[in-house]
Amino acid sequence: MKQPKQQRAMNKHKELLLAWCEYLINNQTENGGFRCEACDILHGRADNAVFPLLYEYNETGDKRFLDAAGKVMNFRKLLSKDDGSVQNDFESPWRGITAFSAVNLFKSLFYFEKIIPEDLKSEIEKAFVSSAKWVHENIVVGFHSYINYYAASSAVNAMYGIRYGDGEYLESARELLKYCLSHFTENGFLSGEGQPHDALTEKGCVCTDIGYEVEESLPCLVDAAEILNDEKALMFLTEKMRKLLKFMLPDGAWDNSFGSRNYKWTYYGSRTSDGCLSALVRLGKYDDIFFDAAERNFELLYKCTVGGRLFGGMDYDKCGVRPCVHHTFCHAVSLADALLTGFPDVKKTEPPIRKTGTEVKYFPETDTYKVFCGKWIATFSGYDYFTSNAKNGAAHSSGGALSMLYHEEKGTVIAGSVYEYKLTEPNNMQRIPDNIRHSCLIPRAEYERDGELYTSCLDGKAEIKADASGDTVTVETCSGFVSPNGFKTADEDLFLTAKYVFDGDNIKISVCTSVKKEGIKFILPIISDSVNIKTEAPNAREKIFFLPGGFSADEYTFSLDEKITVTLG
Repeated sequence: MKQPKQQRAMNKHKELLLAWCEYLINNQTENGGFRCEACDILHGRADNAVFPLLYEYNETGDKRFLDAAGKVMNFRKLLSKDDGSVQNDFESPWRGITAFSAVNLFKSLFYFEKIIPEDLKSEIEKAFVSSAKWVHENIVVGFHSYINYYAASSAVNAMYGIRYGDGEYLESARELLKYCLSHFTENGFLSGEGQPHDALTEKGCVCTDIGYEVEESLPCLVDAAEILNDEKALMFLTEKMRKLLKFMLPDGAWDNSFGSRNYKWTYYGSRTSDGCLSALVRLGKYDDIFFDAAERNFELLYKCTVGGRLFGGMDYDKCGVRPCVHHTFCHAVSLADALLTGFPDVKKTEPPIRKTGTEVKYFPETDTYKVFCGKWIATFSGYDYFTSNAKNGAAHSSGGALSMLYHEEKGTVIAGSVYEYKLTEPNNMQRIPDNIRHSCLIPRAEYERDGELYTSCLDGKAEIKADASGDTVTVETCSGFVSPNGFKTADEDLFLTAKYVFDGDNIKISVCTSVKKEGIKFILPIISDSVNIKTEAPNAREKIFFLPGGFSADEYTFSLDEKITVTLG
């Protein structure tokens, strides 16, 4: 047994993981699950915490962490099936998450089997073997799921195959790895966060989600490629991750404002995924830029943690919104993995995601423009991939809306995500608290006709033009009005036209409609305490909060009887 190491100086990375794990054991129930102060349920994927809890036992020698890991394994039994699979939670029968459970069980064995008591080691190994067998037999090409499960299955097959010398599992790992690699686009997007994996929209867009890609699929694919000693695959993944850094903000956040599953977006990634740190640190051996990116994301996680609780965004605690425990026990996995890989203390350089000066980059896979102008970073999207759940709260930002706006000194200014927040995945999403006005953070126009609401920010047929000239960028958009209930178009002759001029320290926004209609409103949510807003147009202002992204904002509402102009700066 190692001697306790509490006396040793602890760096900030280890300090954060210890705080998270302390919070988990202090909120563990008798049956081994974790109390969720936001959702008031026991989230089924709690067994992911076995790995980080054993990490803390190895680091500190504190038996509380070992006991907590054992209790979590007992909780896992409550959700386990005779065939080796594990269901998502007590109400959802979905068993694809068995793959993620198996990954964490393997890592628990790989790193810590020499310090685990024999009875617990035997229990973990038995659970891993039976789960890996279920994954091997079920999550194969053709399995009805999003592609992140294929990535995890590749890792599980590789882990089992290398541990037990099973060539059949190794071959399955290679097949799934090859399948996933074939679904990357030129700009680094992984197609498959929808069904079918190679679906194309009318505009030629693919089904993709940055949160799931960087926090779940890429880490699993890096795991698989490393175990298989596939250097070619690792170089390929390095190239794709490097391209995705265009969507990492300077503060370490991921801009997933338009992703196909961004109803589960958190400012630093996604809700039920483990995090991007392990993949970034592993890829750092190929390019130091990933160490910088990992440090930025880590510091954001640190800022979003209060009292050992990882909140889903920057303003949760300030607004009295409780955190879901899912955030903590999932992201503890990636941080533990990164620490075991070797999380270097690095000094951040200039933001790695952009060039200095002015740049406009178009991503046809999602009909999205990224604008870099002076200290501004902006996202405009006409992404037209809407899942079957779009009517149930999964309708992401589109319509040419300014879905993300960031200033390198003032921070996040606009952070759009879904139009309506509903519990699309009931036990995987946080309940809306009663003590706030919960409202969408996408800038948009709205219009009501015959009792039905129509909005400009869901029009997948929207047109966007973006041009850079010297130090100025001009973006012009044209969108129709679409109902979130059925995606019906309002009047065929009614369009919202918007013009955004990025010029030095200011952004000038001009908005009008193609024809005059009574009752059309333009809604502009601006993150609290970010920028100044100047306008001569009459408006109403109200304080709001939105769970995805986790920001409080000032919601400015204008009548669109006439053209309105607003300057941000």
